Amino acid sequence: MNKDKEIIDIARQVIDDEVEALIGLKNYIDENFEEIINVICKCKGRLIFTGIGKSGHISKKISATLSSTGTSSFFMHSTEAFHGDLGMIQSDDIIVAISYSGETEDLLKTIPIIRKLGCSIIGVSGNDKSTLAKISDYHQLIKIKKEACPLDLAPTSSATATLVWGDALAISLMNKKDFKPEDFAKSHPGGTLGKRLLLTARDVMITGDDLPIIKYNALSKDVIKNISEKGIGVTFVTSLENEVIGIITDGDVRRAIDKSNYFFDMSAQDIMSEGFLSVAPDELASECLNKMAEKKIGCLAVMQDEELLGVINQKDLVRLGI
Repeated sequence: MNKDKEIIDIARQVIDDEVEALIGLKNYIDENFEEIINVICKCKGRLIFTGIGKSGHISKKISATLSSTGTSSFFMHSTEAFHGDLGMIQSDDIIVAISYSGETEDLLKTIPIIRKLGCSIIGVSGNDKSTLAKISDYHQLIKIKKEACPLDLAPTSSATATLVWGDALAISLMNKKDFKPEDFAKSHPGGTLGKRLLLTARDVMITGDDLPIIKYNALSKDVIKNISEKGIGVTFVTSLENEVIGIITDGDVRRAIDKSNYFFDMSAQDIMSEGFLSVAPDELASECLNKMAEKKIGCLAVMQDEELLGVINQKDLVRLGI
């Protein structure tokens, strides 16, 4: 029991230590940070992060966050830079080199080569007198009192602080660039937000042979068969000239059966409703879903110049995660 209490105390102490490191991080968000933001905003190339070990992992995450929030970025392993990866760098790129000690040998020896390519260097370390700080064009100091590791060796609090600094960098750049939800969606087309802001009626509509259409003079039994085969609960009714003149839902069929003793003598035009809701092909799929929910209907026609292009099914949109 006492051992369990000790484990809980240790875990809580780790959290306290890392929170303390983050609070201390605010002291280093100053004019240097603002200068780094301005330099990155003016960059015509990419923001390339480099590091080794835990700093490399943190660099990858920061780079990924930046790429998805409007700042072109990728990660380059400092050691791999000597084996061909330097070929990825262009003169108008900016290199962000991360090393808490500021003395990581493999990272430092890449800097002179990168300089010859014409790139600016932003160094990130916990020592403003380190070699990295001295040879960088810009330096971000991220200093902590101690690591959460009881041996004060494993990068814990320092890694967390650097990671949060990266988030501060990304969000500040988003604000500076007036990055909007629509911009975020373009980087996340597979996510819920991307689908809501990018997918249109044209992208999600049912077309071709799957489109439920029947002639106005088709018998009621054929109407039932058509609705059943297409599987979305409706069919559209067309004239001899292939103009859409109405819609039949499975509800219309049930009502017709209830009202008439001669249902199987009826034709499509006897069962159909002339009025139906439609949307343009460029209407956002999310808006289409809202309209269906508001009107309590399961399908929407997609029309252009009075031509039926397709049908949107509510269940399809929900399945897509819109």
